[in-house]
Amino acid sequence: MKKLLLASLIAASLAAGTTTANTTKEQSPSSQTNLQGHENFRGTDLVVAGQEHWYRELRLDSWQAMGLEQQEIASVLARIKGDKPLRDETNPDTIGHWTFEFSKQANQLNQLAKKQEQEQAALSYQKAATFWMIASYPNLHQAHELKALDNAVAAYVKAANLRGEQTQRVSMPLANGSAISGILHMPKDVVSPPVVLWTGGVDKSLVEHHASLNDTVQNGTAVITFDMPGAGLNSAITLQLGKESIAHEAALNYVKTNSRLDSSRVAVLSQSGAGIPLIEFAIDNPALKAVVARCAVVDGVLTKPSLFPRLPLMTAQSFGVRIGADIHDLESFGELTIPLSLKTKGYFDGKTRMDIPMLVINTSGDRVASAKDMQYTAALSSQGVVEFYGDDGHCPEGQEAADSITRFLAKHI
Repeated sequence: MKKLLLASLIAASLAAGTTTANTTKEQSPSSQTNLQGHENFRGTDLVVAGQEHWYRELRLDSWQAMGLEQQEIASVLARIKGDKPLRDETNPDTIGHWTFEFSKQANQLNQLAKKQEQEQAALSYQKAATFWMIASYPNLHQAHELKALDNAVAAYVKAANLRGEQTQRVSMPLANGSAISGILHMPKDVVSPPVVLWTGGVDKSLVEHHASLNDTVQNGTAVITFDMPGAGLNSAITLQLGKESIAHEAALNYVKTNSRLDSSRVAVLSQSGAGIPLIEFAIDNPALKAVVARCAVVDGVLTKPSLFPRLPLMTAQSFGVRIGADIHDLESFGELTIPLSLKTKGYFDGKTRMDIPMLVINTSGDRVASAKDMQYTAALSSQGVVEFYGDDGHCPEGQEAADSITRFLAKHI
């Protein structure tokens, strides 16, 4: 029933915004190829009906979990037009395009929130933050995408504080003199709490983790969310060989200089593409109390670059931006990804590199972060464990996997 309703909403949005495609199928994947890419990457059950017509992944379940309603999303999708087989592939900052239309909806809610009482204002700011987050993704470093995410962070912090949470945007200096943005979530009534450094992957921004981290904060632990190199508001740098963990190091240095946080009890969680910097960061910082590698990309697609054209175009191009590749030449990615692989670097030799408790968690059938890769990753720690939830798609979904992460962090931090 749910998929039928989603299908009807997507179909309505397509009908409302129909234009004539004037480009060839060689310029964009065919509908069938596009759909297969999404199904291979996310798993068939998580791909909504109508996805084959869209460049961006329609993460309707996630967006609703962040406070939006199906019809609200569909009303914006109906305004998005396009002149390519994938209707939202082009994205200038003009009427009828992705970032413009979702930002317009966000701005309306943001203005409404200014006139409302506390509880309703919090809801409106949360919706505005989510719409701006959607507007920003997949964050290909376009100026209007970055502005949308910047607005999303501001609205996210306002919503959280109106709900009574202790949340603020922080700046974490990088070694090169610039800085990255993070969001600090403080637990209530806890003096000098431990802290988790929490990083999303290639297209998961710093405002998208609230539901996942909330139990950890409620348990008395602070959480700092930030973006991996080349992603979101961390776009001033890219993921480079020899500089993989520069953002993680900046976050750790911030903790060490913040007197409100206990720098002797720090854990780190990173997922997907952020698995590349995560492991080397952990090896270089043996004082960490715990490491969580969630669907961490550590080899797999990195040394099998022929897989990139089989991924959704959005996913492949997003990853290309993070490593500074030519996103219009997917076949060239291997020049940059192969050297980044932990296997290429010699880590998959069965030797332990750390004694930090480490949870490696994923589905068992991930095509870009395989079960074998997860086993090799866990073997890097003398206290490494592997858990699989589900047998399809990239990254484990559901409450059971989330609860396991929460328990692991609480136990070790």
